[in-house]
Amino acid sequence: MTLNEASRRFHISIEKLNFYEENGLLEHQILPDGVPDYTESDLRRTGLIHSLLKAGLNIDALKKYLSLLENKAGNKEEQIKILRKQRFKLLDDIHEKQQSLDELDYMIDKIKKG
Repeated sequence: MTLNEASRRFHISIEKLNFYEENGLLEHQILPDGVPDYTESDLRRTGLIHSLLKAGLNIDALKKYLSLLENKAGNKEEQIKILRKQRFKLLDDIHEKQQSLDELDYMIDKIKKG
């Protein structure tokens, strides 16, 4: 599957796919005619990369997670540790945003009351 086909299939821009490759997150095979070939496995990995980056995982943590995933040698706890760390970070971000939202609601209410 070509880069364009992979981009369309996963609804991920070509720029993002190139970014994944440039940062060592995604690799592909090259066909004899020099055209990149993305496999189903590459596409599944692309979906995982996209989801984890969207969740805020940084490149280094993502590389470590992907490496652990590939090795499969009793490292589930380490994988969980990486994901939980990001989960807690997201919860902190949500909490901060909720506090800001509460402050704005308070200001709006104060303005309405006079």
